[in-house]
Amino acid sequence: MYMLKVAKFGGSSVANAEQFQKVKEIVLSDKSRSIIVTSASGKSDQNDSKLTDLLYLLYEHYKYGVDAEMIIDKISGKLSSIQKELNLSSKLMDEFSDYVESISSRTHLDEIVSRGEYFTAKLLSEYLSYYFVDAKDLIIFNYDLSLNYQAMEERLYKVLRDTPKIVVPGFYGSLPNGDIKIMDRGGSDITGSILANLSNASCYENWTDVSGILKADPRIINNPKQIDVITYDELRELSYMGASVLHEEAIFPVKEKNIPIQILNTNDPTNKGTTILNTVETERKQEITGIAGKKDFSIITIFKAHMSNERGTLLAALRVLDTYQLRVEHIPTGIDMFSLVIETKHLENSLYEVLGKLQEACNSDRIDVVHEISLIAVVSRFMKQKTGMSGRLFGSLGSKGINISLISQTSDESNIIVGVNNEDYDKTIQTIYHEFEGGVA
Repeated sequence: MYMLKVAKFGGSSVANAEQFQKVKEIVLSDKSRSIIVTSASGKSDQNDSKLTDLLYLLYEHYKYGVDAEMIIDKISGKLSSIQKELNLSSKLMDEFSDYVESISSRTHLDEIVSRGEYFTAKLLSEYLSYYFVDAKDLIIFNYDLSLNYQAMEERLYKVLRDTPKIVVPGFYGSLPNGDIKIMDRGGSDITGSILANLSNASCYENWTDVSGILKADPRIINNPKQIDVITYDELRELSYMGASVLHEEAIFPVKEKNIPIQILNTNDPTNKGTTILNTVETERKQEITGIAGKKDFSIITIFKAHMSNERGTLLAALRVLDTYQLRVEHIPTGIDMFSLVIETKHLENSLYEVLGKLQEACNSDRIDVVHEISLIAVVSRFMKQKTGMSGRLFGSLGSKGINISLISQTSDESNIIVGVNNEDYDKTIQTIYHEFEGGVA
């Protein structure tokens, strides 16, 4: 296959006719942008609705036998306004009307919800004069929901051999029996990543409404710096802890072939954005890559005398949590104690039952529980190379009177996670950012 780029455009990039025009300018400005992936049309203003949200509502109306005419009119109006303003063919609206006629209470959720990407891609392909390829014919799931890469590669090769410029809907694919299967919300990122892998793309561009990835949440830090280059592993850490510019599962297909990802802004296309690579050979002087966090964790601490001389206590506790399908975020340990860090929302309906089972399984002397804990990750590929970073981090928090409930650091020293009270969440991020990046704490 020849060198090409895969460009994925998010919902805000195709929210209305004006945004479609921006997309066209971007796509046609680089002939190597051969595979275009689109999300469903997003909100054009505060009074508008995302196409996907409307389709979820449509499914519920049909499922429970509620009149859906108002929802259908909103969906139709959103699509037709783009079609008319761009002077596109009216055949799409006829197809939409025919589809609505085919819906019944038995129509599967995945099929209905996938139509947001489907009809948006139909509009975009006509506007770009690119060939439309239905995602169900390219993205193939096995029945265990793993991806059939061999089948997908063969199908994509045949498509690109005949039609080198294509538009593909994101967010869904099909099972071996042809049934449509949707991904998690944000799954269009994954579709683009899969197609970049299959086509051996030179680059995977992810166009959204922000200029790359920021070092911290702009709601907490005023005008935070932009990350120029980040590794896949660093992005995984930040994504897991709440940074949500790119779906975290979109990293794996491109990481396998070391295909760079670029996070770019449809509304500011000259901004270089953020480049994501497997390894970064040249570095500019910096100390941290980024800061991200989540609120509302609980810490369950189990105390038992002489625990360090026993075997199986931790295993017994983990078996209890597995019974309740609880995921443990971190396990800090001491000589005669260990803690289990769990998202509070997952404990809401079973906390006291879980504590009773833990007491019984571990035969503990005491169990303490602390709620309203935030976890904040400081991610940096530079920690190994620079001494004293941990000391600066803890010293800065101490100087602001911030109490640390938990400390966790990976063996490769790529990140440090601190646990603080929810009420200190913003203050902690501001203090860390000020220490390493300057500005007002």
